[in-house]
Amino acid sequence: MSTALTRVLRRHWLLALLLLAGLALRIVVQLAYRPALLYIDSFRYLDDVGAFFPGGINPIGYELFLWPLLAVGSLTGVAAVQHLLGLGLGVGIYALLRRFEVRTWIAALAAAPVLLDAYQLQIEQNIMSDLLFQVLLLAAIYVLTWWGAPGAKLAALAGIVLAVAVVVRVVGVTLVVPAAVFVLLATGCRPRDGWSRRLIAAGALVGGFAVGVFGYSLYHLAWAGSLGLGGSGGGALYGRAAVVADCEHLDLTPQEKLVCPAEPIERRAANGIDFYIHFWHVQENVDKFLPADMDVAAAQGSFTRKVLVHQPLDIVGGMVADFLKGFAPTRTQTPGDVPLDRWQFQLHYPVFAPDWYVAEWTELYDDGTFAVDPDLAAFLRAYQLGGGYTPGIVLGGALVVAALAVLGVGRARSSGLRAVCLLPAGLATTVLATAAVMEFSWRYQLPGLVLIPIAGALSVTALTGRRPDRTTSPKENFNGHDLTERGGPGGAGGLRRALR
Repeated sequence: MSTALTRVLRRHWLLALLLLAGLALRIVVQLAYRPALLYIDSFRYLDDVGAFFPGGINPIGYELFLWPLLAVGSLTGVAAVQHLLGLGLGVGIYALLRRFEVRTWIAALAAAPVLLDAYQLQIEQNIMSDLLFQVLLLAAIYVLTWWGAPGAKLAALAGIVLAVAVVVRVVGVTLVVPAAVFVLLATGCRPRDGWSRRLIAAGALVGGFAVGVFGYSLYHLAWAGSLGLGGSGGGALYGRAAVVADCEHLDLTPQEKLVCPAEPIERRAANGIDFYIHFWHVQENVDKFLPADMDVAAAQGSFTRKVLVHQPLDIVGGMVADFLKGFAPTRTQTPGDVPLDRWQFQLHYPVFAPDWYVAEWTELYDDGTFAVDPDLAAFLRAYQLGGGYTPGIVLGGALVVAALAVLGVGRARSSGLRAVCLLPAGLATTVLATAAVMEFSWRYQLPGLVLIPIAGALSVTALTGRRPDRTTSPKENFNGHDLTERGGPGGAGGLRRALR
C-alpha cells in the first residue's frame, strides 16, 4: 500500500469503515433479491421506457435514466448502479462537509445514514426513482456551494438541476423556494452593488428552474394535450379531502357527490389517503349515474376546493400530523398509512403484480426468474427491524440544531455558515412538507437521509467553531466567497478545502 493511500485511510478511517460496511450490505442486498425489487410503480416506469409518455402518474425523468442502462444491461445492472450511486452519496456528503472544515468524524457520521440505513438499501434495490432524486438534491447543493457564493451562471445551473429533479419526482416542485432564499442570503456582493448581484443570481436560479419545468410542460402539452407535470387527475389533495370530507353538510353538485366516498369518515380514515388516490375507482360509480363524458378530474378538483374552504383545519391538521410522523423515534404505522412493510425486506420475494407479469419483465431484461435467498433476506430483515435505520428523532434534533445555527445562536453568528446551514435544512423541510401535503409514507422521508445530516453537521460546526486543518498548507486552501450576509471574497466563512 502506497504511503499516500495509507495517509488518506489514516485520516479518513471512519468514513472508510462506513463505506466498507455500506458496500458489504449492498452486496448482500444484491444477492438476496434477484434481479431487483419491483414495486407497483416499477412497472409504470419500465412500461414507459422508450415511449416516454408524460401523461401518466409519474414524470419521465427516471425512465430517461433507465433507458441507457437497460439498453446495454439488465435489471440486475440497474440495481447495481443504484447501489454504487448510494455509496457515492455517502462520499459526496463527506467531501462537501470537509469542504466547510467540518471535523472528519462529524462528516463521517453525517454520511452514515445514507450508507447504512436499511430503508435506503431497500429503495436502492427497487426499480424506483427515489435514489436518483436524492442524487439530484445533493448535486444542487454542490452547484450552489462548492465554488463559493453562487453567481448568476451557477445559480441558473442549480435551477436547471432542480427542474430535472422535478421531472424525476414532482414533489421537488417547491424546492426552488428555499434555494432562491439561500442565493439571496449567500451571494457575495460589494457595497456599491447593493442587492443587485443577489437579485440577479436569485432571478437566474428561478429562471433556470422555470425554463426547465416549462419546457417539460410543453412536452406534456404536445403528448397529452395539456400543460402539466404528471400526477393524479383530481389533484394532489383529492385523497386527503376524500378522507375528511363531511359530504352531508357540504353544498356539492351532483358530480361532486359522486366523487365523495359514501363510507363513514372513520372507515375512510382506516382506508387511508393512498386508497382514494390510487385504488378507489370513482369512474365505476360515475358510470352508473351520469353520462360517460363526465369530467371526473374536474369534479375531484372542485370537490377538493370546497373541502379546503369549509374544512381547512381538518386538511391542514392532517398535513401537520403527517409531517411530524417522520420524526418518530421508531418506524411506526398508523391506520390509513401506506403499509410500512412495502419498504421492509421480506423473507419472500415481494410481488405487487401477477407472477406471469413479473416474469415477463424479468425475462425481457434478465433470465426470466425472480427469487430470494432466504438466509440473506432473514439477515437483512433482522438488521432492519433490529434498529438498522436512522431514528426520526435524531433527524428532528438535527433540524432543531440547524434552526439554532441559522438564527445565529452563539458562535454561529460569526461562523460564516448560517446561510449554508439554511440551504439543506430548508430543502429538507420543504420536500418533506410537500410530500406530507399529499400523504405520509416512510418512502417519502428518504430525502431527509441526505439533506438533514448535512444540515446538522454544518450547524454543529457553526455552533462550536471550525478547526482548520493545520496539516494543509495555505497554498492548498480554497478561497471562495463568504456565504453570509456580509459577503465578500475570502471571508472567514469561505469554502476552504475539498476532500484530499
